[in-house]
Amino acid sequence: MILKKCLLGLLLVVNSLVLNATDKIPSKAASKRGASTPPIISPYLKFADDIQRYAKKFIGTRYVYGGKAPKGFDCSGFVGYVFAKCGIKFDMRSSELAKVGYEICVPDALPGDLVFFRRSTNPRSPVSHVGIVVEYSTRGLKFIHATHGKGVTISYLPEKYYTNHFVGVRRVIDTFKNF
Repeated sequence: MILKKCLLGLLLVVNSLVLNATDKIPSKAASKRGASTPPIISPYLKFADDIQRYAKKFIGTRYVYGGKAPKGFDCSGFVGYVFAKCGIKFDMRSSELAKVGYEICVPDALPGDLVFFRRSTNPRSPVSHVGIVVEYSTRGLKFIHATHGKGVTISYLPEKYYTNHFVGVRRVIDTFKNF
């Protein structure tokens, strides 16, 4: 099972790298026409990208403890709402979500993966916060989440608070949806 997960993760990363390369290199035929050929995108990556793009529509929405709607979200309510609108329904707290899917390495994170944190820096304390991966770039893991102070916002894992409270990244989409 672990080998299957690693192979799937590797396949998705390679596919993502190939897609990024094809975005930048137009085909010869397209160059002659003056247009670029759209890349072929796997259904998984398209779906995952749709999730993070939909999530960005809520940037600035205020934080409401227990909130599960655009009038106000808490972290798990935000994640659940976004995924439900994209066809994956789950109503779980962040600590429960942290047990769904399978763990992946930060550099292998793809849009739509979930990133988890704990309130304390004690590694034995429970998961208390969740966000949605937007991308992994030279600045590190970029994720969108609902916070007490800013509401729905985008943050980076290398920010000191998030680095100190980081638990892990989990791939959950293929647990609920077959591609």
